[in-house]
Amino acid sequence: GSLLNVAFTNMAVLANMEADFAQRKFVKHINGVKSFSAGELSENSLKFTSYFNNAVYEYNIDQATQTIKCSKDGGADGILLQRVVKDTTIDADQYISKFKYKDKNNNDLGNSPTASEVHGVELTFYLLRGESFYKYTTYATTDKEQIDL
Repeated sequence: GSLLNVAFTNMAVLANMEADFAQRKFVKHINGVKSFSAGELSENSLKFTSYFNNAVYEYNIDQATQTIKCSKDGGADGILLQRVVKDTTIDADQYISKFKYKDKNNNDLGNSPTASEVHGVELTFYLLRGESFYKYTTYATTDKEQIDL
């Protein structure tokens, strides 16, 4: 019994460490947004230009590979997280990893926001570890001042 408890606890701790890394990287990038890319904002993808060297970042939640990927300036995709549940329903419970876009008053802009309206992005994702789902949500707003310090 206790060895099994140690294994489950270890799995949860590792999931939290992975999620923390991904959330910090995501928040750092969103804080530095100069502009969001029109027509490139959906539940599954997010594209924007950063104040730092005008780099263009693109995030994708990929159901086929169960990953969240990030690329910079059209380069090769880097894997931010693996074993991400994109859209799964078990009994009455729905697990959907997605981006949600918010305006300056923190109102939800829906699935097709106008790039100029977006002032913040919420990322919700589910990690599958063993037979368990771990939910994480983080919210970040654009803030040029953090980059200029």
